[in-house]
This record gives sequence, structure tokens and C-alpha cells, in this order.
Amino acid sequence: LVDVLRTFNGSKVAALVIEPRGLINTGNMCFMNAILQILMYCAPFYNFLDMVGKNVAHSFKGDTPLVDTMIMFLREFRVLGASAAFASLAGHKEKEYLETVGEPFVPEYVYGTLREIPRFSSMRRGHQHDAEEFLGFLLDELHEELVKVLEKAGEYAESSPVVTDPSDDGWQQVGPKQRVASTRDTAIRESPVTKIFGGKLRSEFRVPGSKPSVLLEPYQPLQLDIQSPQVNTIIDALKQLTKPETIQGNFNPSRGSNVTATKQVQIEALPSVLILHLKRFQYDNKGGTQKIWKKIGYPLNLTLPKEALSHTQRHQPPAKYRLIGVVYHHGKSASGGHYTVDVLRQDGKHWIRFDDTVIRSVHADEVKVDGKELLPNSQNGFIDEEEGGWETVGHDGGGSMNGQLYGKDSKVAYILFYQRI
Repeated sequence: LVDVLRTFNGSKVAALVIEPRGLINTGNMCFMNAILQILMYCAPFYNFLDMVGKNVAHSFKGDTPLVDTMIMFLREFRVLGASAAFASLAGHKEKEYLETVGEPFVPEYVYGTLREIPRFSSMRRGHQHDAEEFLGFLLDELHEELVKVLEKAGEYAESSPVVTDPSDDGWQQVGPKQRVASTRDTAIRESPVTKIFGGKLRSEFRVPGSKPSVLLEPYQPLQLDIQSPQVNTIIDALKQLTKPETIQGNFNPSRGSNVTATKQVQIEALPSVLILHLKRFQYDNKGGTQKIWKKIGYPLNLTLPKEALSHTQRHQPPAKYRLIGVVYHHGKSASGGHYTVDVLRQDGKHWIRFDDTVIRSVHADEVKVDGKELLPNSQNGFIDEEEGGWETVGHDGGGSMNGQLYGKDSKVAYILFYQRI
């Protein structure tokens, strides 16, 4: 296993096309079903699990029970062939291919493994939970299992950070215009999970009369605030994320107690697969939540705006990504409602929609949301239903919870998966 982990670099490998299978919802498990499905259509992640499964004997009693469980889950999906063989299909052969689906099943062993892991103790079976929170828990647990294997093999023995500026307990970095900044890098052990999904944010804090302080922190996924009326697309949200913020405080005693400092966050490093979490749930001071319903525009092909990138990233070739999946939330609260997911098949051409056991083909135009066509949003993020601009959710797309069908206007994108081209 150590050899596989050491050699995996997340680089492009020919994707294998799998046969879609629905997941049976045994009671409020759609949040988990949506995430498990989208991960199977994330080629770098699938290829990593496939590589481990083919080269390492796995056991649920070993050091990597969740990795072993995910490999077992991956094996539930029949491989139809290499992606190149399906990209150019047409006519009745394409129709036959698109209609080929496997029998739905219950991944009972996945639930069983999760029950034994303390991190998932709050996610009781039969209770709806936040899909983004589950995704975070899942990736964090997989990462920690792999790190423990590498630690045992002594892989991190020489990876301790080098301190070149003992006085600041950090290291000096020369930035734009040859300005020197004191930089601290939040250390994190690298694993195949971070190689696929992990990036870094650069947070720069400037106080008049002092040298800038820079903190590099990992992200996975990238959290996007969409509450502002000025945010109508993910491009807007990315620019908003990196907009300088002014802060008043006693940051430099020699300059008095009321100094204006600035803080700016920029993207320092980008992953192979960029996960964008649209923060739709705002917590009020009473402990409740309110959902931001407004539609956010997102393209099939994304080029990150230069404003969102750090000085280092701006001098790299433009970062281009292709949309490979969208997790939708239906309903009013994160702990309720329903989750569905659209995924781009490994052929890079056809999209399919999963609503637990219901599977259907959808056109790419049904997946993307064109920011140019969005209506102006109201101050609180809600759109007047009479003005349209929403999709209709029916039995094939909306799903039902507790016997209640979520109808018109309840479906909005919640998590976006983009793969680097």
C-alpha cells in the first residue's frame, strides 16, 4: 500500500466508464447517496481507489477500514470499458449505451463501517444530514487513514517545515514589488486525498508601519459566500472571497489604538478537483437556519478570475476546469429536505441525474446555470416565484421525503465539482 500511496500523483489516467446503479434510500440516506455517487464519477478519485484495490489486499480489520469499504463500493459498478470507446457513439448504439443501467442496491457495509468511526457518530441512520458535512467527514477520514499508513512507513520523516526566520517563527517571502512578508504555512500531511482535492488559501494581513503577515491555509472544499446581492455567479463569489477587508483595532501600539488594517484572502494553490461549496444556510442568533434560495450561475467550463488568485498563481498558465458534478438540495433546511445529483459520465459527453434509485439522462444545458439569464435577486436572496427563473421538480427529479413531494422552486445547486483540464 505504501508503494501505491508514494507513487500516486493525481495525474491524468484514462478514465473507465462504469454502469450506473441507483442507491436505495432506506430512510433519509439521500445525503449520503448523492455524495457516494458523485465520487464514483470523479476520475482521479476512482482511479486512486481502483489502483489500491488492484495492488493491495484489503481487509475491514486493517488500518484502513474506510478505504477498504470504498474499494468494495467501487467494485459494485461494472466497468463497461475505456472512455475513448464511448465518446463517439451515435444512433442505436448510443441509445443502447445510455439505457444500460444496473440494479439498485443498498450499500449496507458502507453504513456499517461508518457506524464504527467516531467522526460519524452524529450522523444517525434514519435522520437527514448535511451532504457537504458528510463529504468533509468522508474525505477527512480517508485522508487520516492514509496518513497513518505513510507515517508508520516513515514517509514524513524528512518533511518537517524549514524555519529560516527564527525571530518570527516563520519564513520570509518576497512578494510583489519586492516587499518582504512574514509567512506561516499551516502544516498538513499530504495524502492522495489532498493531492486530488486539496488547495491552499493565502491570507495576507497588513498593518500600517509593520511588515505584512501571511498565513497559508489548506482548503477542501472551497467555501463560497453567496449572501451578498452582488453575488449572482460563482465568478462573483470567487471575486467576493478575495475582496480586501478593512479592520479597525489596536494592531500597532506605536500608531495608537485605532488603526485601520486590511486583510485579503487569495487562492495560492489549486487542486486537480476543485469542490465549491455554495454556503446556502445562514445561522441566526436564535440557533436556527435560513436557506438562501437564489440561483447562482455556474458554467460547464470554468476559468478562474485572476482577481481571485495570488501573485504566484497569476503568473502560471490560466487555471481551467470542467464541471463534472452538481449536488442539489431540495427543501428548506440542511438537516431536512432531499438531495439529488447530476454527474458527467466518464465519456466526457453524457450527463445523468441520480435521485436515489431513479436514473435518467439529462442534457448539459439542464445542468449549467447561465449567469447572464438570471433575474436580479432580492436583498434577502429569495426570488419572486411569479417571475419564473426556476426549474420544475417532478417525480423524476424532486424525490419525496416522508411522503411529501418537493415541488416547484425547491431545487438549487449546493456543491459543485470541477476537474482541472
